[in-house]
Amino acid sequence: MMAIPQGSTTNNNVEMDPLYQARILLLAETAPPSGLIFRLQGSGAFLRTTSTMNDAFQLVTGWHPALFILQDWSARFAPWLMELSAYPACAGLPVLAIGMDGDANAMSALDAGASAYVSTPYSETLLLAQASALLKKNQHWKCLPVEQGSLIQVNPGSCRVWVNGEEIRLSRRLFRFLHYLALHPDRTFSSREIANVLTDGRSLIQENSVAAQVHRLRKCLEKAGAAEWLETVHGFGYRLSLPPKNAIDVNLS
Repeated sequence: MMAIPQGSTTNNNVEMDPLYQARILLLAETAPPSGLIFRLQGSGAFLRTTSTMNDAFQLVTGWHPALFILQDWSARFAPWLMELSAYPACAGLPVLAIGMDGDANAMSALDAGASAYVSTPYSETLLLAQASALLKKNQHWKCLPVEQGSLIQVNPGSCRVWVNGEEIRLSRRLFRFLHYLALHPDRTFSSREIANVLTDGRSLIQENSVAAQVHRLRKCLEKAGAAEWLETVHGFGYRLSLPPKNAIDVNLS
């Protein structure tokens, strides 16, 4: 098999865009700019917006966005953002703050835990580039546990996995692969996306290597009676489908 080519088609370029299918939460107490929302959704991101800090907290800790954008930054957000950043479920979550120009505003945001600060007025293209850069470096998902009763549990702290109540032993690469799939049940991933997860974005692997890793993971799941959970979607890729009555109901729209 040929190696997966870099940017060989428009679809491949889209898939490798960090914004593509990334969960992004936008907190905007005033009306969020329609142009920014259009650009984010046009990049294939799953975007949610809220106007209150309370709702933002619920979404950050429950929906697990890959990027949190905080519009209209002011120093009054600082205590709340510091408290939010202290929660284990928020460890490593990149935060992009947007606010008025000035060193004092920028430093208050960065000191409170923001990963980057963009001052207004801003270029939407520049802001999207900053968002992409933060997503490329995002390791937030690796800290998130998966707890689906006795179906599947993934503990990233101990690197242990239980499926159907039985612990299964996985290599580091397969652990990362199953962890990522379990965080996105019923989502179909292309071979190119899976290759990026398997190598942690550091190198390129061949398509047959992706298929081999899928086969190995399926054999590991077979030991716990869950081989059929890892499905091949012919012409599209692979997905992890939990039994319907227990699957996570995640609204990505």
